[in-house]
Amino acid sequence: MSAANPGRRAALVVLVNVEEGGHAEDLLADLAPTEVRDRGLAWHLALGVLRRQGALDAVLQPLLRQPIAQLDPPVRAALRMGVFELHHARTPTYAVVSEAVEAARAVGAGRASGLVNAVLRRAASVPLPEDPVLDLPEWLRRRFAPWGAWLQTLREPPPLCGVSRDPSAPPPPGSLGPAKAGGEAIPGAFVAAPHEGPVADRPGFADGAWWVMDPAAVKVADLAWEAAAGAAAPKVLDACAAPGGKSLRLASRGARVTAVDLVPARLARVREGAGRTRLGLDFLAHDWLTGPAALPRDFDVVLVDAPCTGLGTIRRHPEIRWRRLSSDPLAMSLRQLPILQNAAAHVKPGGALVYAVCSPMPEEGPAVVKQLTGWKVDESWASAPPKDDEDAFQAFVLRRVEG
Repeated sequence: MSAANPGRRAALVVLVNVEEGGHAEDLLADLAPTEVRDRGLAWHLALGVLRRQGALDAVLQPLLRQPIAQLDPPVRAALRMGVFELHHARTPTYAVVSEAVEAARAVGAGRASGLVNAVLRRAASVPLPEDPVLDLPEWLRRRFAPWGAWLQTLREPPPLCGVSRDPSAPPPPGSLGPAKAGGEAIPGAFVAAPHEGPVADRPGFADGAWWVMDPAAVKVADLAWEAAAGAAAPKVLDACAAPGGKSLRLASRGARVTAVDLVPARLARVREGAGRTRLGLDFLAHDWLTGPAALPRDFDVVLVDAPCTGLGTIRRHPEIRWRRLSSDPLAMSLRQLPILQNAAAHVKPGGALVYAVCSPMPEEGPAVVKQLTGWKVDESWASAPPKDDEDAFQAFVLRRVEG
């Protein structure tokens, strides 16, 4: 039987799987222990390491004889996890070192026990660098450096943000206040302390009273609603609907929503949310890169929250920063344009096309809009850099050019 603490072992396995392309929160939901303390430890360590990876490597690299990138993934993860715990827990140094060694052994990296032990003992006396720019890959350091206040927030767990099914209802128990995007309070949206344990255990969630949703995403859905001004029950096509929050927000305000997504499994998640909240949606699986969908061309609003780099969500999904390349924003824009063009075919005369991305990169925002012929920008909005707890989004309300 392994002597490793279950929470630390789970965190190490998660970190290794993230390097192989997994998503940290999905992995933690599946792999973290059920015991509350160990489960919380697994989340704290895994996400903490991903948030502070650059600073952790700055401590570790001078203590190693080879580049940290050349270490076996479990050894690299054990060292990063150990340094993070040395600086972000009250655990004594000897216990941190011992637990990191045991976690490495538990995943088959016992041959590196001596290395892990020696390096972490030396690392205990090295201060952790505080420059938040270090916790970004080199190419993002240049682009995000002017946003120092936002970078400071990326070190800490974000609050839980949600939106109520009834925008006029009081927030659920445990909320800390209204959610904001771009410095403005969002009606019906709230923030709560970072969640510990399953979100489904929070009051009102299982009953469909609210769902998890970033404030900036709520603002994008509200822009789509406002773009249909004058329609009593506007017909809205949510072209890239998963995970479904924007479809639910629009339906809760009275829109008739058709939710479309490429992957049936992702569309099933939208169905689950609609069933739990008892909000009626229509559904269709479709690949927008193949052309317009088998749908009418009479929608008051078509909302395209396009697949993107997701670089505006790195506070909530810290691994994204480490897997994106400098070429990705342009590459994603080349994919976004045909999706936008094909979805736009479903906007009725006089209707609106709303294009949004959860990325602050200009290649994925204004550069795409400029290439969309036959449309003009009626309104634009951005939460980049974020002012509060929202992600960095960009959104554009477009209307057809007349004549």
